[in-house]
Amino acid sequence: MKSWIIAQSACGLVEIAPSAFISLCVPGGSPAGVRDSEPEPGSFFTVGVDTDRRRLPLGLAFDFMDINVCLVAKVASPSLIHSWNQKCAPHEVVRPRDRLVKVNGRCAEDAERLAKELAEGLGHQAHALLEFQHPVVSTVKIVKNGQALGLSLHYALSENKIGGLCVKSVNEGLVQAQGLGITAGQRVISMDGEEMSVEQMLQKLREAKEFALTVLSWEDTRSSHQE
Repeated sequence: MKSWIIAQSACGLVEIAPSAFISLCVPGGSPAGVRDSEPEPGSFFTVGVDTDRRRLPLGLAFDFMDINVCLVAKVASPSLIHSWNQKCAPHEVVRPRDRLVKVNGRCAEDAERLAKELAEGLGHQAHALLEFQHPVVSTVKIVKNGQALGLSLHYALSENKIGGLCVKSVNEGLVQAQGLGITAGQRVISMDGEEMSVEQMLQKLREAKEFALTVLSWEDTRSSHQE
């Protein structure tokens, strides 16, 4: 599995370097259903699981394409998280593309370390508290007018469970100049309302003159209020 960095060039985007794509899958079964009610965008919620209950697996697979954002790629069934989803309030259902923020009150410097905190917490405690955040979904309309986007993007060529393109950085170009609100750590999941393969998305980014991007973000707005 490999990903590629896409950087600004005269024509807009160009592949420049490969980087590793890592995924951690905690054992589980088939994907679990989620309820119809949509949660508040960007909201945080805490999940409590008893790790020795019926010896069920946690049931989460994670996406580490961005090392700073630990995202849920899949909820399996039967599992502890699936059991939680069946009894919790609708806004507390763990869904793919939710972000894992803390494990037992502790956060980590990067996504992989956070996943290790999760594994350690489950190994040594009968009860674990997991804090998640739902994504904020926004639409960004772009008219290129021959300008380079200035986006550095990561993507996985295979086993991209969440899909889309990860924004690595925003450099000099149209997105920055027009203040379109796209920032590092966000995920572009569709174009013009259609989810498509990485190859199709990159081709459209290069060739289309205008399009609308559906972007996921997980900004922590609480820190400014806690200082």
